[in-house]
Amino acid sequence: MNISIIAVGSELLLGQIVNTNGQYLSKLLNGVGHNVVEHSVIGDNPQRLERVVNQALTQYDTVILTGGLGPTKDDLTKHTVAKILGRELVIDEHALNYIESYFREQDIDMTPNNRQQALVIEGASILENKVGMAPGMFVNHGDKKIALLPGPPKEMQPMAKHELLPHLLNGEHTIFSELLRFAGIGESKIETELMDLIDQQTNPTIAPLAGTHEVNIRLTANGTSQQACKDLIAPVKASILNRIGNYYYGSDDILLEQAFMSLVNETFAIYDGVTDGELYSRMKNFDESQMLRGMLPHHSQFINEHDTIESQLSMTAQIIRDFYNAKVGISILSEVDTVYLGILKGDNLTIQSFKMTRKRNLMKSRTQNYVLIRLLNLFK
Repeated sequence: MNISIIAVGSELLLGQIVNTNGQYLSKLLNGVGHNVVEHSVIGDNPQRLERVVNQALTQYDTVILTGGLGPTKDDLTKHTVAKILGRELVIDEHALNYIESYFREQDIDMTPNNRQQALVIEGASILENKVGMAPGMFVNHGDKKIALLPGPPKEMQPMAKHELLPHLLNGEHTIFSELLRFAGIGESKIETELMDLIDQQTNPTIAPLAGTHEVNIRLTANGTSQQACKDLIAPVKASILNRIGNYYYGSDDILLEQAFMSLVNETFAIYDGVTDGELYSRMKNFDESQMLRGMLPHHSQFINEHDTIESQLSMTAQIIRDFYNAKVGISILSEVDTVYLGILKGDNLTIQSFKMTRKRNLMKSRTQNYVLIRLLNLFK
């Protein structure tokens, strides 16, 4: 299947936002064996959009559009595609009910233009939007397939993976991938540990992918069904985890902070002398069990800077633990080009350190991932 991806929105052309949707869709679709052969970005102009979509339909099996499904006048994607296909736009009652209930719950008057978000192309399969308001659409048009997805990544990504992908995997031949995520191990080390498996790969294939502070391995199988693919992947995954499972923290879309928070079964708090609270914010997004009690930023009133770093870590971990009445106190401090991580559980203080650039912004961003990797391994 050859696919053209068209991102719609003048804000993309103006450089106001980055087209991360194209990157996500390319990874998703190439990962299941489809060929993304073209990316286009079009502003909010119906004539130009009509020309680009018509051109794509003459050249490719499938056209996927992102953006332009909202309530404002410049959200013209579905109107333009409906015109190209010679179909009407009709109200999807399920989507309309959801939109109306949202405004009722928020005690906000719903303006008439919000009804536009419930308009869908006649005869389209509806792709449910479980995060936002505007539904997506999947249309079979002769031997062509057309998909319309919302622009906001938080809406587009789950819709593409869970709602659109099954439409593109129908048939006797299916391709399925699982992305294994590893932290605290380098790509060269992974290839060394798995070289024989990589050399002997057939179905599934094994592809190491270097990331930021982590390495991913994509296992891709082809078979008669998604379950058949999963059955092919399972023994290869087991062999890989048998060798480097200590570094594995989850599969597919899971994030480092999400994996860590899923492991935590004790309350904890953070004294943060490096990341300005950014690490706390990342963790708190996945704190469903309310284990993360709070955070304090670094201040000279809490420590004697002439003390050893061990004493400073011990003191601040104790302060933060007591202040938030938590079981575990975590302290992050830096000296020159080294970041120190202290974890106080009971009377036991565990200290780890890692070299780090002295550039403030890089230290702040990189420290977050280094700390998460070490906490993952410690809490395992």
